[in-house]
Amino acid sequence: MLTFLLAAVAAVAAGVLTFRMGEGGHWGYGLLAGLCAALAVLIPINLWIRKRLTALFTGVQRELLASQERLRTKATALANRGQATQKVVAQLEQEQTEAIRKAMAPLEEARKYRLWNPLAVTQANLMKGQLLYQIRDYDAARPLLEKALVVDPLILCMRMVLLWKKSPDNLDALEKLFRKNIGRFKYEKGTLAYATYSWILVRQNKLTEAVKLLDEAKGKTEDPVIAQNWEHLANRRQNRFSNAGLGEPWYALGLEQPAPARTMQKDRFGGRMMRGGFRR
Repeated sequence: MLTFLLAAVAAVAAGVLTFRMGEGGHWGYGLLAGLCAALAVLIPINLWIRKRLTALFTGVQRELLASQERLRTKATALANRGQATQKVVAQLEQEQTEAIRKAMAPLEEARKYRLWNPLAVTQANLMKGQLLYQIRDYDAARPLLEKALVVDPLILCMRMVLLWKKSPDNLDALEKLFRKNIGRFKYEKGTLAYATYSWILVRQNKLTEAVKLLDEAKGKTEDPVIAQNWEHLANRRQNRFSNAGLGEPWYALGLEQPAPARTMQKDRFGGRMMRGGFRR
């Protein structure tokens, strides 16, 4: 990274110069001068890069919020006029997809800073991966999210869903991904991950495994949806298993759609966009 390279050069130059100029020379003064020179290079460059990246990500967020508000207003107006047909909803979804693709285009600018801060591209790819997932471009989202650090439960859930969609029968890999990361999320923070994994197990007709997972989740999350789903599966009421009680965070994963139509519009063009698309 260029920042550290410049800092190292400045440190060596300042250290050597100070050592040679001192009467009799003293390595302590040289080290101190080198440290000060390195910090004098690192701090302003990092602040400048951070400022530019913050402006970039904030701009994307602002555009997403603006498009979200436009779609929400339009969806509400159509619903009030009784024009919320499936065709209209599909059209609004298409407009949302186009708005998101337009909003995330500036993220490519993060590549300009990769030699100064490698995390710039990592952060941009994380945001881009979530937005692509939201518009269900799973093939494009997969390589971006597979490399992402699991910094919150939503990322873990997205990665689990993408892995399942790619290899539905590879439950060993899914279990490994889940166990590797679930320990980071204590108490209610792990609810969505447990709910997602159990949903996949039910879809794969792995009911015994799902019951065991939910039994584990009950003691760690104390969530009523988890407890209710455990009870349904334990009593062979598979058809009553539902994560709908988790609301918008669950629907943000795109595995199920909320109903009725009025609620669906509110979720899709209200809170769901930002929850599934951008993490603060």
